[in-house]
Amino acid sequence: MEEKKTKIFIMNILPLSDPLLLGNYLSDISEERQEKVRRLKTAQAKAMTTGAELLLRKALRQNYDINQPLTIVKGEHGKPRIQGCPGIHFNLSHSGDYAVCAVSSHPVGVDIQKMAEPNLKLAKRFFATKESDWLFSLPADQQRQAFYDLWVIKESFMKYTGKGFGLPMNAFAAKILGHYPDDVEIKINQDEKTESVVLKKYDYLDNYALWCCSDHNQFEENLGWVVIKEKSIE
Repeated sequence: MEEKKTKIFIMNILPLSDPLLLGNYLSDISEERQEKVRRLKTAQAKAMTTGAELLLRKALRQNYDINQPLTIVKGEHGKPRIQGCPGIHFNLSHSGDYAVCAVSSHPVGVDIQKMAEPNLKLAKRFFATKESDWLFSLPADQQRQAFYDLWVIKESFMKYTGKGFGLPMNAFAAKILGHYPDDVEIKINQDEKTESVVLKKYDYLDNYALWCCSDHNQFEENLGWVVIKEKSIE
């Protein structure tokens, strides 16, 4: 299969909170996910679950010209993959009004988080000691952004490995080199070695942190915006 750069697709899923619009799209997702949507209680949860699969399907059509129904299976640690397409990797995340999907020829992890006022005490509970020390060494006006950057960096790496939260957050450390918050390089250290991964920040959304992790540095610079309309997505 042709080598592809890692690309991030993004969708504002808020329009799918409208039950009528949601109903227009339910038949476009898998029966398994339709059943999950029916079990969910809130309009936002239904919109997130539906939007994530719609986004994946759009990403695969655009990047790989795949239009047939998808069979999603889970790997050893629960990370989803596309059955019969070993050369295509993807990962999904959602928070606030947005869902994101990373697609790549390489293993990939992506995470997005809407930023609120964080409970910084969580840093000492979940982060490695070196990470929390770095966080609290920053000026107070940078700590909110830094907390979310660290959280999203760590989740994107955990998802990249395929282990998710099976890999504890404090089992590895992200070292942020350079002049934060701009022009930084991330190193992931685990078991006294530096992991061969690259982390890419997408700084296009106010009040959101968005990072992607892969084992190569071939990333598309721009996000692929997908728009929900009354009858179709573009």
